[in-house]
Amino acid sequence: MTPHPHTARRAGRSQAVLSEKLRLPSRREPHFPRKSALTAAAAVLLLAGCGGSGAEAPDEVVPRPFAACAPFTGGGSTGQSPGASPAASSPAAVPSSSAVQGAVLPTTGPEGPIATLPSSAAPKPSGAPAGGPARRDARTITLPDLALECMAGGEPVRLSTLRGPLVINLWASWCAPCRKELPAFQRLADSGRVPVLGVVTEDSRDAAAWLADELKVSLPSVYDRSGALKAAAGEMALPLTLFVAADGRTTVYRDVALTDQTLAQLVEQHFGRT
Repeated sequence: MTPHPHTARRAGRSQAVLSEKLRLPSRREPHFPRKSALTAAAAVLLLAGCGGSGAEAPDEVVPRPFAACAPFTGGGSTGQSPGASPAASSPAAVPSSSAVQGAVLPTTGPEGPIATLPSSAAPKPSGAPAGGPARRDARTITLPDLALECMAGGEPVRLSTLRGPLVINLWASWCAPCRKELPAFQRLADSGRVPVLGVVTEDSRDAAAWLADELKVSLPSVYDRSGALKAAAGEMALPLTLFVAADGRTTVYRDVALTDQTLAQLVEQHFGRT
């Protein structure tokens, strides 16, 4: 039987299309690595130490310049002034009780600088012996019953047990006059004339340690994060120095940065030591 003309034409076109497809080369999709494979390769490189120069260096170690506070905690004394060089010696301040207990203050970051006390609000000079420094220390206080943590570790120092002769210097790394006078307090301790205790006030531990290390200051120092001693002394600004007598009575002195000469005159005024 002869096929219908239309059927023959359709069959011819289908065969032509099939022949054309057979002549064309086969196409392949481009190959890309899987994302998971790339991630795995990166992990292998990192484990192999190929992280490049972007790897973080370890944090710098904070110095530990401060001397121990044992002479101020009833922990005994060698007769050498705390924080002084081996050649210097002096009697150490003796706590009235060797029992040292109490809470340790927190160790969070710095509060920042405190506004300078206006000159109109500052205590007025009450006079001084001839040739002596102008005095801003007419007030006497009783040291508060605070247990402050020693910057060098160990037992805290309970302030209410301290007896003089003793000089206490309140300081902070953000206080410019403090930075200026701290070496003078170190030299006073080295001289062996009187023990000196530092009080890091409203500052961070690390900032205080870096400053002391830079200035070569090794005074025993305690940490007063909240500024409780400064508040008990009735003051708003630093620097601040306290002179503790043998009976525990404490005289407050606040002025500009103390020099070696002025500090020596104040020690003579309060303790009769030259």
